[in-house]
Amino acid sequence: MKRMTAGADLSLRVVHVISGLGQGGAETVLHRLVTASSQASRNTVISLGDEGVFGARLRAAGVAVHCLNMRPGRLSPAGVWRLYRLLRQLRPDVVQTWMYHADLLGGVVARLAGIRAVSWGIRNSGANLRQGSRSARALAWVCARLSGLVPGVIVSCAQDASLRHQQWGYRADRMLVIPNGYDLSRWQARPQARIDLRANWGLTADTPLIGSVARWNPLKDHANLLRAFALSLAAYPDLRCVLVGLGMDDANAELAALLASLSLRDKVILLGPRDDVPDIMSAIDVHVLSSCAEGFPNVVAEAMAAGALCVVTDVGDAAKIVDGEGWVAPPRNPAALSEAMNHAVAILGTPQASLRAQRGHDRVRHEYSLDNMVAAYQTVWQRLANDFPSRARRKQTADEAPRLLYVVNNPAFFLSHRLPLAMAAKEAGFDVHVATMAGPSASQIVAHGLSHHVIPMTRSGKNPVQELHTLYALWRLFRRLRPGLVHAVTIKPVLYGGIAARLAGVPAYVAAVSGLGFVFTRSTQGFDFVRRSAVVLYRLALGHPNSRVIFQNANDCEVLSLAGVIRPPQVVMVRGSGVDLDRFRATPEPKGAPVAIMVSRLLRDKGVCEFVAAARASAGCASGLRWVLVGSPDPGNPASISDAEFKLWEREGLVECMGEQTDIASLYAYAHIAVLPSYREGLPKSLIEAAACARAVVTTDVPGCRDAIEPDATGLLVPARDSAALAAAVQRLADDPDLRRRFGAAGRELAEREFDIRKVVQAHLDVYQALIV
Repeated sequence: MKRMTAGADLSLRVVHVISGLGQGGAETVLHRLVTASSQASRNTVISLGDEGVFGARLRAAGVAVHCLNMRPGRLSPAGVWRLYRLLRQLRPDVVQTWMYHADLLGGVVARLAGIRAVSWGIRNSGANLRQGSRSARALAWVCARLSGLVPGVIVSCAQDASLRHQQWGYRADRMLVIPNGYDLSRWQARPQARIDLRANWGLTADTPLIGSVARWNPLKDHANLLRAFALSLAAYPDLRCVLVGLGMDDANAELAALLASLSLRDKVILLGPRDDVPDIMSAIDVHVLSSCAEGFPNVVAEAMAAGALCVVTDVGDAAKIVDGEGWVAPPRNPAALSEAMNHAVAILGTPQASLRAQRGHDRVRHEYSLDNMVAAYQTVWQRLANDFPSRARRKQTADEAPRLLYVVNNPAFFLSHRLPLAMAAKEAGFDVHVATMAGPSASQIVAHGLSHHVIPMTRSGKNPVQELHTLYALWRLFRRLRPGLVHAVTIKPVLYGGIAARLAGVPAYVAAVSGLGFVFTRSTQGFDFVRRSAVVLYRLALGHPNSRVIFQNANDCEVLSLAGVIRPPQVVMVRGSGVDLDRFRATPEPKGAPVAIMVSRLLRDKGVCEFVAAARASAGCASGLRWVLVGSPDPGNPASISDAEFKLWEREGLVECMGEQTDIASLYAYAHIAVLPSYREGLPKSLIEAAACARAVVTTDVPGCRDAIEPDATGLLVPARDSAALAAAVQRLADDPDLRRRFGAAGRELAEREFDIRKVVQAHLDVYQALIV
């Protein structure tokens, strides 16, 4: 496999262009990013303004800083010319810009200087742009119009901000969310600091204390906080409040007047701007974010990391950050904010408070660590440097690692079904990229160190113009990225990816046929135009001269072979996507009434209606059998049940509807029987996961499903679309614990023998190696 030249210095050279280096969220994150111990790139910072408070700190950390000293919001020809000269002199691999002014000026000048690898950085929530200054609105409007021309990537710190900017016109296929990261060696509970600060403020150890770290600014809405605090004093007279930040002092006439009007001056401690915020977070009990607009509020994650309970208004990504470990109130509502504060104060000193604080700290460590943020940015920069290599970098690189691009419709599906394979390919030396639709799970792909590309793709396929747009977007991506190998998974990516790969001259192509889908399962009479069209598309997609088609069951292979779609040398049989046997462990059956569980998207062709009908038929059986349904409707799929049907099932109560769940292994540990009455499958992952957990299976005698079990050894087969037979089979297992346990033990043996993820991964890597040699 091709590798980089030994001994070459391939660390990326990244130039950051930022509007200024004063005290602020973007400046803080920039400093944290470039000075992190895990930072592998060589970073240089260009400030359009002066060096502010962070210039000296960056230089002390060994980061080169250049200041253009342009006035805030003003351009000077000399400053623009100096920026151009600096970029030409520094010749970076990537230019990363921060905030609107730097995005526009830094991005455009970088492109004029011949640098195509440009990443914009959005730090504004976008919530109040319409009420902002005319210049801010103009900048955002211009940036939106240039977002498809100047940057290769647009990094937003918050999902909410990303969506708002897309509404303003920013290109969705350039957008990527990288949450802020935090150095937990700095942000942690400090018991001695708590004792010292409270003594300095004249407070006892058990005085309930709320705090807010935020500069005086209308968007921070301190009036909301103080009015809520005044209401909470009625329930908790001993409650006190600490305010930290620029303008939080007696010199602020507006603040002083507000405190006086609410009779709060003797209840509030004003500290002004401080450098010991981690200590202050340890000293308070509850941190309150009262803002009416935010992007990704750093202070919330910092407070959680330091062990403070958190109350937030529902702005930006604040609610997403606390994620059930804090209290959320609507913005601009003092009564609701006071009620949330009261809930937090009420549990102070209890085990519940300690548990919440610990879970909050753990959440920041797992989701928002500094290393995660550094790795995500590094992946973005590496992707840009690979896509648009500078002349210096092209000289450094003797041979590139083979570039592998996965094309999958849904980022969540990629994570659940193909992530172990992608990580193994990366470990084997591939430069791994992933193209999917947009979605909240996309950031997790980046967090795993993989390059992600957004492809416009719909689930329904009813609009020909949109379908052609998807095909064009894939062709354009293939032409720009120039992968050595494309691996397409699920129906649309296989069809459009195969056609685009042939048109773009991709050297090798792998198609994973994990089921032939709705078109091949529905009942028809006479000539079926849609099915015939699908066959034509499959012939075009799978006609690549250097390709392999991976099937999960023999029947799908036979259907496409008889249709003349595939050639025998193309065919590779791999039984499913594999299962992690360490994660999905054999566990004893739980005590109590038997539980039959179906884990699936709620599609008619998955047999979900038969599952519910079987539950109705078995109601009141002697074993106390319970039927549990895990999944939700899929509106983008024509076979999906409706929301009305789902709500009806919930009201009936014959089936326990759990909705979407992520910890499938725990669900099987809670159940006794796994059920999947599907009409047709590739090789269903839910059944091999059930087998790995030593659970007996009831499924249908159709392609894919019957391939996932050994009939009458690991489970029972029933006819498709037969709810009576399904009910009888499930009841048989419910009434016979010994038979269930025998089936379960045999299922675990089958999983170890056939479905081990390591074997499945190696089979795919063998296919890759055969195609790229």
